[in-house]
Amino acid sequence: MDFLKRMTEVIDYIETHINEDIDYTDVAMIVCCGVYQFGRIFSYVVGVSLAEYIRNRRLSLAALELQTGNAKVLDTALKYGYSSPESFARAFREMHGVSPKEAKGMTLKMYPRITFQIYIKGAVEMDYRIEEKSSIKCVGKTYHIIKGEDVCANAWNQYLDIKDEKTGRTPNETIAYDFNLDRAPIWQVGVSRVLDDGSTVLSIGAKAGDAEYPGFDMFEIPATTWALFPGKGKVIEGVSAMFAKIYTEWLPSSGYEQSMQYTVEIYPPGDAESNDYAFEIWIPVKKK
Repeated sequence: MDFLKRMTEVIDYIETHINEDIDYTDVAMIVCCGVYQFGRIFSYVVGVSLAEYIRNRRLSLAALELQTGNAKVLDTALKYGYSSPESFARAFREMHGVSPKEAKGMTLKMYPRITFQIYIKGAVEMDYRIEEKSSIKCVGKTYHIIKGEDVCANAWNQYLDIKDEKTGRTPNETIAYDFNLDRAPIWQVGVSRVLDDGSTVLSIGAKAGDAEYPGFDMFEIPATTWALFPGKGKVIEGVSAMFAKIYTEWLPSSGYEQSMQYTVEIYPPGDAESNDYAFEIWIPVKKK
């Protein structure tokens, strides 16, 4: 019920600020998680991304104003966050099939405000274990994310795909092959930490050894009690679904609550596009 209430508050916030530049960090803080995790949860629960939901709602409200009133296209475009009539017209036509100037008297689409309801269904088991862990020193790359829905995904892309001009290796390749650190039990790790101002620090790498690692950042998985959730499936869909289940199902019914604004993702070797790929998510917890 607490999560349901918070998601309703998210929709209330969006509707209240629909004509403003909505900060995804503020939205995520309503649900008490980071932007990256909230983006995954929202997409899993609602079926579209947060950005797409906001876009569809704005275009729906804009259509109502253009069809039922004497609103000017330029004023409506600016009101709903478009910098030019041209960009507004492209988005409007994509959704409604007509231009904004043709809206009056036409049949247009309405993307309704989302409401949340409780459905009673068969329980689905979730595997987990509770473990006390000492701090774990890691090395890799750290990215400070101010706001934005897909910036964390971009950080992962930089770590996995962008090659250094001098070495010709990606950060992931250097960690795995040059430093020989991509190994059990941590393998490849992503540590997400939400700061007091709502921004996110995402560190990606592996457990550090005793050597020096020039050009890389040191970071730490803090000592605490963790709930560890093994998951399976294609990385993008599987991890998003697991985060959603943790926040919507496990935390509300487990007797635990999240103790710090950290999350840890563990990615062993394997085919990340396979339905059988295994990964793990850690959430710091304490008894309620």
